Amino acid sequence: MPSAAALDLTNTPHAAVRPVPPAHVRLAPGSFWDQRLRAVQVNGLPSQLRHCQTTGRIRNFERAAGQLQGEFEGYYFNDSDVYKWLEAASYALARAPSAELRQAVERVVQAVRAAQDADGYVNTYFSGPRADQRYRNLRDEHELYCMGHLVQAGIAHRRSLGSDELFDVAVRAADHVCAVFGPQGRPEPDGHPEIEMALVELARETGQRRYLDMALFFVDQRGADPPRLGGLGYHQDHRPVRQQTEATGHAVRQAYLAAGMTDAAMETGDAELLAASQSLWDSAYRRRAYVTGGLGSRYEGESFGADYELPNRRAYAETCAAVAGVLWNARLLAATGHARYADWLETTLYNGALAGVSLDGAAYFYANPLAADPRPAPGDQRGLHSSGAQQAVGAHARQPWYACACCPPNIARLLLSMTGYAYGTSSGGVWVHQFLPGEVEACLPDGQALRLQVETDYPWDGTVRLTIQDAPAQPLTLHLRVPAWAAGASYRIEREGNAGRPVAAAAGAYVRPRRVWRPGTVVHVTLPMPARLIGSHPRVQANTGRAALARGPLIYCLESLDHPGVDVDRLALLPTERLRPVPAPDLPGGLTALTGTAAVLEQRRASNDLYAPLDARPPRAAGDAPLTAIPYFAWANRGASAMRVWLPYLAG
Repeated sequence: MPSAAALDLTNTPHAAVRPVPPAHVRLAPGSFWDQRLRAVQVNGLPSQLRHCQTTGRIRNFERAAGQLQGEFEGYYFNDSDVYKWLEAASYALARAPSAELRQAVERVVQAVRAAQDADGYVNTYFSGPRADQRYRNLRDEHELYCMGHLVQAGIAHRRSLGSDELFDVAVRAADHVCAVFGPQGRPEPDGHPEIEMALVELARETGQRRYLDMALFFVDQRGADPPRLGGLGYHQDHRPVRQQTEATGHAVRQAYLAAGMTDAAMETGDAELLAASQSLWDSAYRRRAYVTGGLGSRYEGESFGADYELPNRRAYAETCAAVAGVLWNARLLAATGHARYADWLETTLYNGALAGVSLDGAAYFYANPLAADPRPAPGDQRGLHSSGAQQAVGAHARQPWYACACCPPNIARLLLSMTGYAYGTSSGGVWVHQFLPGEVEACLPDGQALRLQVETDYPWDGTVRLTIQDAPAQPLTLHLRVPAWAAGASYRIEREGNAGRPVAAAAGAYVRPRRVWRPGTVVHVTLPMPARLIGSHPRVQANTGRAALARGPLIYCLESLDHPGVDVDRLALLPTERLRPVPAPDLPGGLTALTGTAAVLEQRRASNDLYAPLDARPPRAAGDAPLTAIPYFAWANRGASAMRVWLPYLAG
């Protein structure tokens, strides 16, 4: 059976936990993630393909094959969008076959095959009259980045559909890269990491060590003396990766690079490389990540800022950076089995990544701020390079496509493969990282399997029921993650009519009941889900005196359209016992909102002067107003509105 896996660690020697492939995870129809994935497959993928066609991305391959005349259209890295679409569509077809989508995939695959040069090179920008300019500027023109996405698309197509049509193209491209680069060839890595992950995954798929060696070579060329990419932290070229300790530069590139480092470490047992990735993770997620899991605080360079530099309104938090963060956390989780990586994977998946696509699956955010207004200040050109004038002159609104369209197919390929990051296996154990309702068949290293039925309304409800349908005859450890937010969690085991006693479960860790599991045994997990307030580190100046609202794995926000006649900047949060979960207003799909009462802050300034004498009294309520908070991932689905994640907090 094809696995449809983006990450296959079946034979990886130094993985602590091996993911259960998506082909062995069946989502319950109508459940939260089934709805999200269905929207991307039914609405998102067809519209993305149309945009790839109308913007010339497909025509570029036809020109490279000599089937059309004319000039290349778009950015020089546009091939990567087609490859990401192919990867996403391959996962979609494994999940829910569609003759129409299958035919579309086959047409695009044939266009890519026809555009490949005899030596395996493929890049439609450098085909034809620019063929003599190959690899002229690896720092900026992303040829290896594009071929990395080609390799990942080829692997996904093979694992999902059992076809070698695109995989053969990917192997020929990788063989070309191995012939041109390396100790006996060109020493430069690409300015945009991506091929490292792809080559390691190709080594896993083929069993060919040379692809892993090539990935390691690229990883270790950063920080060389003399520098290969200009020696800039923006390209993670300022020192050797094994000596890097601070997440810096372009956020997507940093996370892709660290994910590739982790991949290589799991294959080789290189403890130094794994430790470097973990040090970068500490920097990124302990001091430089948004509460949503978003990465990258600066529009300038789409980059990380300094420690605790996390502005809300001007947060960049690119959708692609959230995708990269999920991939990075998934690999560190596989390498170590540590719950903190599963926690941040969950936070990012439900918030920072999912916010990047609309509820109908066909409109997108490039940047994901934590505060926004219907109209930016005059002259505000944030995001102009990525989303065009539409974002600069109107609301921070979702767009059906972008001139630089890296995010739409990237979020599609992540979501359509996300079931592969939910469950895992190890010697003598099955791991439940994420709570996805449906059925799971976890095949253990010894060839035996544990089959689970998972029943839950997660993320809206924290009650989870896991029923053993089949299990090995020997003792097995069930590793159940208790999220860091789930204070007061417990579990109990019901067997043959014996309900069992509740056992307290520490938050932010795995509980590990071990026994011979009999069919019919039920494990009940209770994860309390009261609304809760989150505070920032004192050095996050943007959030001084403010709190964010959360429930379960979800971060919530306020939109002005739910608060007519009230300035959202005067609303303040009160203790959460005044909040209750209710069906979300005007939002499809059974979403849960939080409603209650907010304080309306007193206005004290006697004038509109820019500066005035300090009023040192603490903020005080002048009244109250109804409050409605919706999940952050669902904002901007009902038209233009002001939005806030962080709000002033009054303890009384």
